[in-house]
Amino acid sequence: MPRQLPLKALGRDAFQALSRAGTRPRLRSTAAVFTTLSAVAATSILSGPSAAEPFAAAPCALRRTEAHHSEGVDTWNPSYTRPVRPLDAVMIFLSFPDAAPLTTPAELAADHFPATSRFYAQASYGRFTLRAHPLGHWIRMPRPSTAYAMHRDWDVRDRAAYLRDAVAAADPQVDFSRYDIVYLVADPDAPGVDSDATKVVNLNTPLRADGTDIRRVVTVFERHPPDRLVLAHETGHVFDLPDLYHRPADGKGDWDTYVGDWDLMGSQFALSPDLFAWHKWKLGWLDPRQVVCVQGTGPTRLTL
Repeated sequence: MPRQLPLKALGRDAFQALSRAGTRPRLRSTAAVFTTLSAVAATSILSGPSAAEPFAAAPCALRRTEAHHSEGVDTWNPSYTRPVRPLDAVMIFLSFPDAAPLTTPAELAADHFPATSRFYAQASYGRFTLRAHPLGHWIRMPRPSTAYAMHRDWDVRDRAAYLRDAVAAADPQVDFSRYDIVYLVADPDAPGVDSDATKVVNLNTPLRADGTDIRRVVTVFERHPPDRLVLAHETGHVFDLPDLYHRPADGKGDWDTYVGDWDLMGSQFALSPDLFAWHKWKLGWLDPRQVVCVQGTGPTRLTL
């Protein structure tokens, strides 16, 4: 999860200097040009003749590799659920013996929903619906929060103990077979909870509950209120999207040196965060005819 830094802005003089320079970056010889820039554009393209028909998208479709969260779009990784149908997510709220919660499950649920569902409905042009099912009460963990040693680079054994205890504690009250996504939301005021430890945990050996293999879990340790759209970012990992931010070695530098605010997986702090069109293509929200693969050095005219 990226950290928020102060916003930077170019002054008027800087913009005027750029204008006087009169230079434009050259297009690379092979580039993927996405004809869908907004929901309106997507609708118009789908309802009329496709601008991409004279061009084949396949030459620009990078092949998926064995890399974790590969950016290839030629095939889908079957170990992940593709968000092209409605998915159900359960939110389980965990309290600990060493702290009395200062917030309610309803307040914590409202920190993330409906904002997360709205983000994906808009980003997918209505092709994907994320349905949240928050529990209305706390689930008591068997050990104090400090016993799990939570932090960003969590020890595998401590993390495994936390996940086992959480699923075991919730299992009598939650039918895990009904859900596609599991959010484990810890009491943000418990002394052992580290808000920097929020992440998606992929399990080589899945947890088993209600006849269902739980292969990945979103562990949420956010403050109340949380960072903006943090759960939308983490949910992106559930759909096989990678982090696009740079993590400084000392944790104090600029986290936004890769893609800045242009993609939610780089930063969720933009004024209007969205996903790259490449990711929308990967997730199945853009049709191949909405993607134009421009090859060669000659001029290409596209109508949006």
